[in-house]
Parts: sequence; C-alpha cells; structure tokens
Amino acid sequence: SGQMLLPAPNFASYNGLLFISMDPAAEPLEDFLGDFRFYLDFYTKQSAGGLEVRGPQRWRIKANWKIGAENFAGDMYHTPHTHASIVDIGLFREPKAQKRKDGATYWAHRGGGTTYKLPAGNFEERMRYVGYPDEMIGRIKEAWTPQQQRVVGEDGSMISAATCFPNLSFVHNWPKVHASGRTEVSPFISIRLWQPISANETEVCSWFAVDSAAPPQYKRDSYKAYLMCFGSTGMFEQDDA
Repeated sequence: SGQMLLPAPNFASYNGLLFISMDPAAEPLEDFLGDFRFYLDFYTKQSAGGLEVRGPQRWRIKANWKIGAENFAGDMYHTPHTHASIVDIGLFREPKAQKRKDGATYWAHRGGGTTYKLPAGNFEERMRYVGYPDEMIGRIKEAWTPQQQRVVGEDGSMISAATCFPNLSFVHNWPKVHASGRTEVSPFISIRLWQPISANETEVCSWFAVDSAAPPQYKRDSYKAYLMCFGSTGMFEQDDA
C-alpha cells in the first residue's frame, strides 16, 4: 500500500498503439515516428476498426536487447541459414526460399525493416497470394493510401519484419498452416518489445495482432500461423533464441 505509479509526462497513441515518454520535453509522437508511419500502417491499419491483440507472451533470452531489435530491422540473410529446418519442411512456399530471401530493406526516420518480393500481379492478386480474403482486401484498400497500395500493387513488395527505435518490433508473414498437400497460406502479424533486464538478458513481450473486422475463420488461421512461427512455442523463435 502507499505505492503509486509515476505519472507519464508524455502519452500518445498511433493506430491504437500506446506510447509513453518520461521526457516532458519530448517531441510529438508523429514527429518522432516520422516517415516510419508510412510502414507502420501496413501492420496496424487494415480497416477503420483497428487491431485486436492477444497476449502478451513473456519469456527471457540470454542476449542483449539490441540483438533482437537489430535482427528484425534488416537481417535478411539469416533466414535460410538460422531457420534452415523451417525452410526444409516447406513452411513457406516461396520458390527461392532455400537460397535467399528476395526483397529489399528500407530505412525511414525512426524505423527500418525488410520486404519480400511477390510474384507478378495487381494489388488484389498479390494480397490474395499472401492469404488475404477478398472482403479484407476491400477494407485494406480503403485504409491504405494510394502510395501504400503501390508498394504492393506496382512495386510487388510486401512488408515482413521491422523495428521502430529503440525496441519495438513487428512481424508479418504468411506460412502454410494446413494439412500436408494444401498450399493455402495464412498471414499473421506480431508486435513485440525487447525489454532490457541486463546487458546479457532480455525479456521478450510478444503479442498476436489481427484486424478486428477480419472474418472469424481468418482470425483462427492467423493465430495458428503466429503460434507455429513466433511466440514462446514458435519454430522461428526457438531458432532465434
């Protein structure tokens, strides 16, 4: 009894994500995020209804927090090596996954990340390729700006992992989650914090995120995809840890 939380001098939200700064002179959140907001919308703005989340799962790893944050920001080459067993079992259908992760890295003010290169097609065809149903594609087109739509529809790129400085990361991927022989994929989004415990230990807080307006079956498949890949039970996570 008698204990109180310290008041936060600066509190703001962006697409439902809550940000706190203990610096009373900190710049406004949108100025801090800068051009990274363009990419942050891909993870957090798929309809007017916003995200719903599950979690967090929490676990600790024997590593400095910067290792995970930097890995998510642009280490594209580790995928076919660190995650060789996942490539071998065919969790992803990308034809060149065994050799490399085709795509590009980007850096935008307070954040950076990686993309995958998609097969030829227009915006709708490429969104279907990574597993989005038509009813979600329509809402996504309403939520994303024409410039954001062009990243997928004209450039043929799809966001994957990213980090917003200093320790907030995101994952978007689309593994195969159904029984053998089925080729459909299910996209998922994960949000995480790399919380420093010491110089050599980090607490990972991982949330599953999905658009609140998504169909019930999509939500179930997306959650299954997340659990298969990331979180304390995920195959990717075990390799990375």
